[in-house]
Amino acid sequence: MCTLTRNLAIFGERHYDLIVVGGGIFGAFAAREAALRGLTVALVEKNDFAHATSANHFKMVHGGIRYLQHGDIIRIKESSKERSAMLRIAPHLVSPLPIVIPTYGHGKKGKAFLAAGMLCYDLLTCGRNQKLLAGRQIPWSQFLSKEKITKLFPGIKEKGLTGGAVFADGQVYNPPRLALSVIKSAVEKGADVANYLEQVDFIINQGKIAGVIARDCLSGMKVTIRGDCVLNTAGPWAYRIIKTKLGLTLDSPPSFSRDFAFVIKRKPRNTFALACATSTGDTDTL
Repeated sequence: MCTLTRNLAIFGERHYDLIVVGGGIFGAFAAREAALRGLTVALVEKNDFAHATSANHFKMVHGGIRYLQHGDIIRIKESSKERSAMLRIAPHLVSPLPIVIPTYGHGKKGKAFLAAGMLCYDLLTCGRNQKLLAGRQIPWSQFLSKEKITKLFPGIKEKGLTGGAVFADGQVYNPPRLALSVIKSAVEKGADVANYLEQVDFIINQGKIAGVIARDCLSGMKVTIRGDCVLNTAGPWAYRIIKTKLGLTLDSPPSFSRDFAFVIKRKPRNTFALACATSTGDTDTL
């Protein structure tokens, strides 16, 4: 079993193929994938691993159905493939979750419209259950009657309700635990990792980035980490890092999604999740 040891001295003794800045789920997987391919890897995180965005979200491993409205076929297939991989390699952390979309009337919120979209998604991802055991598989979409929906979700708006469309996606109940598992896997393959080690500057050599200067948040000590490539996986802080430390700007500043979640102290009434529409529209949809 892998034990994580915070050894800052080792960072100054090696020259890395890859330095990863940010220990969220993106940085964790980047470090793991690089280490699996034989690269020498260093990963630094200024706080707890997966403490921010990777811990505070919908706790879903999306299979790409939302990209159908963008017409992004490639991303749909990539997302479905990655969801299948997570269901296979992390069965103790990721599981299928059926989600109900209430249907109303006969327009875009009706059964016929949703059926066409879901059938299209099912066909595009028809190989999603290969190598997955029973109970780990993503079933094909289905529809429920109005009576079934009102029984599952008492108090739902009934005016115009015709039933509900059901699709399944992946749920990860404890995202930080998943990220930590991935980081441990990276360490098992030879990666050096440390939390509470904040990247504060870049090492520039002949106009090229040759590593980073990091500060130990516990002692204040500076650590020099040299490497051939630096990957910025700092999430919401990624743009700030390149702007403040390198003076670089983007033509279009980064924008963030308008997703939100409510935390309630009540157990679910059943095994289904409920998809609720909001007044905010997606300007990129076709």
